[in-house]
This record gives sequence, structure tokens and C-alpha cells, in this order.
Amino acid sequence: MMNGGDLRLAVVMPERNVVSESFIRSQIEGLSASTIEVWGSPRPLYHQEGATVLSGPPFLLAKALRIFMGMESTRAAAAVGNRLSTTRYEKQLASFLRRSQVAVVLAEFGPTGTVIMNACVRSATPLVVHFHGYDAYQREVLDRMRDSYARLFEIADRIIAVSKHMARQLGDLGAPPNRIVYNPYGVDIDAFRGGQPDTAPPTLLALGRFVDKKAPMLTLQAFAEVHKEETQSRLVMLGDGPLRDSCIGLARELEIETSVTFSGSVDHDGVVGWMRRVRCFVQHSRRAADGDSEGTPLAVLEASSCGLPVISTRHAGIVEAVEDGVSGFLVDEGDVDGMAKQMLRLVREPELAARMGAAGRRHIEANYSSQKSLGRLRSILAEAARRGV
Repeated sequence: MMNGGDLRLAVVMPERNVVSESFIRSQIEGLSASTIEVWGSPRPLYHQEGATVLSGPPFLLAKALRIFMGMESTRAAAAVGNRLSTTRYEKQLASFLRRSQVAVVLAEFGPTGTVIMNACVRSATPLVVHFHGYDAYQREVLDRMRDSYARLFEIADRIIAVSKHMARQLGDLGAPPNRIVYNPYGVDIDAFRGGQPDTAPPTLLALGRFVDKKAPMLTLQAFAEVHKEETQSRLVMLGDGPLRDSCIGLARELEIETSVTFSGSVDHDGVVGWMRRVRCFVQHSRRAADGDSEGTPLAVLEASSCGLPVISTRHAGIVEAVEDGVSGFLVDEGDVDGMAKQMLRLVREPELAARMGAAGRRHIEANYSSQKSLGRLRSILAEAARRGV
């Protein structure tokens, strides 16, 4: 049987090197496979340093169909042109996969899988689809992809879920249970280490995009309650996103703007640096208004790996990553008072923070190291390639 190092693997993704999707880059770099990266949206077209996968000019046929075939409806002509363009794309992508001797394709995100699935069938290349979050939960995506997902679930050799909650969700959407594989993200436990919550100042750290499902405004509201009783406490919020300006405004309204630092996006070393000098990590994940949900937030895993206690919510894969009352505290989604209570407790009890952080570190080492996660992913891909031979 092939192992990870023997695989000729194509990783297909909508975009390349997206900061908020660092888990994909970590997978590619850690798989120890002969890997071709293919990316582009809505259709993945490019590989390596920007070379095109497909040959020939853009396939724009709607106008030509109207003129030469006498089609009266522009919409009908566009529909036919799109079908022909799609067929041509699938044929050329299939040819590319065959020429490149790809043994297995890993599609990052469900919608990506639907775009390339027919090319995989044409080229007889096994397809593994990796779901991450919005693609399994967001209502607009699920409505738009209903029929495509049904076919994807028939074609895909394996369907990867990053939390047990997501695995159940994919089953409810129609994925065959025997094809769903649970494999949470992994953390570089050698890089993410060194937190000292017992000696750190009473500073709380939040990290993530400023979007609805991470509910940064609820984190701010909870911290405001803490700050009323412990005025020396501080909150650092790392990241960027559409709600950042609103959060800065809310901090002013709550009269905590001098105690909250908005540091924007930071690189890997910056994240580690912050985690080594704070008391605990906080994240109020919730199901967004549009249905979007987390998979297993990587920042939660990284914080635990650094030896920080985590205060978060009973949401998606967080309930598996954080042992409530052992490595941190979990509250219900939307429970601002409950989150404030647990924040206040760790602000006042640094020794408890240290004990919980140490427990979190042990939990990550045992279950969420990048070595374990990548090992499982290599096995999933190698087994799919073997079944495709």
C-alpha cells in the first residue's frame, strides 16, 4: 500500500495562501507527498506558480450560439454555453490529472469538490473532500449546493469532517456514514508552547476573524463586566474582518477602549508571542444568523497547546477540544454573563489558570498534534488511492 511519501497528490482549493486558512497550507507542507496545488474560483484553473491547468482561449459561446444557431433567448444561449464550457473544463481538468499521474485528489471545501468531481470521474481519480465549516452549515450554501452535494456524496471516496458535530451534520445532509471520516485539525506542538498563565498579567486574548460566528461583540460585552470589578484586566483582540470597526465602536460605548487592544492580523510568530504573555484565551463562537458555524477553531487548539486555559462556548468541535472544567470553561452560546463569570474567575485565580492550561496542553499532545492529524490524513488519502487502482 502507498504511504504519504509515495502519493502523487493534487490539492484543489478556491484560493491560495489565505491567512485565515493557514490550516490548508500546514496540510500541504506536512503531507510529505508529491503535491500539485490547483486553485481558482469559481473554477480552479491554476497550478504551481500560476501556470494554467487548461489550454486554449476562454470558452465564451453564448453570443456565437445566438448568431449562428438562431437561438432567440440570450438566457437560453448562455445556459447552453455554460454547459458546453463546463464539459470542456471537466475534460481538460481530467486530462491534466491523467497527464500529471495524480493518484488522488484532495478538494478543500465542499463547493470545490462539486466543481471538480466530474473531472475526477472522467479521469478515474479518487476524490477526497475536506469540509471545514461554512460549507457544511451556511444555509445559502446548503440550498445552492443541495443537488451538487447529493452527487458529490455519491462520487467522493471519503468525506472529511473536522468535528464530530460536523460529521453528524454531513450525515444529515445525505453523506453515507461509511464514507465520513472524523479528522480534527492538528497543532505544531513544538511551536505552540511556553505559556505561563500563573505569572502573566490578567490579560485575556481573543484571536480570529471579526465575523458573526465568532461573536467578537459578545466577547467585548463579557469583558466589560469583568473590567467593572477588576480594572487592571485587559483584553487583546487579534484579527481583522467586517465587524472590527463595529467592535472598536462598541469598546468606546462600553467605556473600555483604553483596556482593549485591537492589533489586527498578526503572523505565526506574533500569535505565539501573545499566547506566551497572557492569562487565558477567550472565544465566543456561535451559530451565525445565516447558519454558518465553526468546524474546530484552530486558535482554540493553538491556545491549549501553549498551555493557556480556554473560555469558550458549547459549539461544534470546541466541546471536544476543550474539556469543560478541566482545561477551560464552556458556556452556552449567547451566555454573556456566564462567560464574564469564568473570565473573572481566571483573572482572580492565576494558579487555577496554570493548572487548566497544563491540562489543555496534555489534551492537545494526546489528541490534536499536527503529527497525529497529518498521519490520519495521509492514511485517508493513501487508502483512497489504493482503492482507485
